[in-house]
Amino acid sequence: MARLETFYKIKNLRDREKQDHQKRYQLAVEAFEEKATLLYDMLKKKEHAEQAFEDQLDQGSVQADLFIQHQNYIMKLDEKINELYPEVNQARNQMNQKQTRLTNAHVEVKKFEKIIERKMEKQSQWLKEEEHKFMDELSMQQYLNFQNR
Repeated sequence: MARLETFYKIKNLRDREKQDHQKRYQLAVEAFEEKATLLYDMLKKKEHAEQAFEDQLDQGSVQADLFIQHQNYIMKLDEKINELYPEVNQARNQMNQKQTRLTNAHVEVKKFEKIIERKMEKQSQWLKEEEHKFMDELSMQQYLNFQNR
């Protein structure tokens, strides 16, 4: 049967792995937030550009070159947005994978904590039993010594 120290070493190893997964997960979250923020900013720019153009149309006529310039700007924003969607989804998937690995590492640490806890309980129970046996034996000897007098 493995000794308690062995389980402590394994638990410490698993704990270091968990911390490593925690760092990787945090980096993945930051990467996702960066990509998502960039996408959000692009969508906001497009929304503001479209609203500004609609406001100009409501105020009166718009010159053809401004209309073409605005359409080109919207098209470029759409291209950037379409490029960002897959990047955001990929960052989200990586973040979810890292979270799964972190969860699994956390479960592993908890398993070894539980094993150590049970081993310590068994060891404590064994010590109590040995103490009771010793006390019984001591009582028996005292009783016999008292009888022999």
